[in-house]
Amino acid sequence: MRTGTDDLPSVARRMLAGRMLTEGATISAVADALHLSAFTVRRYKSIVDDGGLNALRCISIGGRTSLLDNSAREWIAQALRGSAKDHGFPSEAWTNGRLRELIGARFGVHYSRVYVWQIVTDLGLAHRLSKSAR
Repeated sequence: MRTGTDDLPSVARRMLAGRMLTEGATISAVADALHLSAFTVRRYKSIVDDGGLNALRCISIGGRTSLLDNSAREWIAQALRGSAKDHGFPSEAWTNGRLRELIGARFGVHYSRVYVWQIVTDLGLAHRLSKSAR
């Protein structure tokens, strides 16, 4: 059974992990190939072992409904495809912090770094965020 979230990149990656596991891939191979933590892959394996791929598909993506509608998400995607300089930042690179700042200024909502990462992942643009120095 397909759900409304099946097309999200995070769900597609979860399902790919499940298929790889059912085909005999090791936890570390799946984690490395899909840039997931070994903990997450072990959890997926346990779910698949207990209930199959459908059980993995049915995992909730969690959280409440986003305050950003489709047009806001498309605006964010367009911004990410361009340069951060176009939005007043000192360099071209996008970071999670810069995107959080931009979303707050543009839409008046403030999200955690984890939720911003989820938005960017669901847009298929996670590769556009630079890793910030911690």
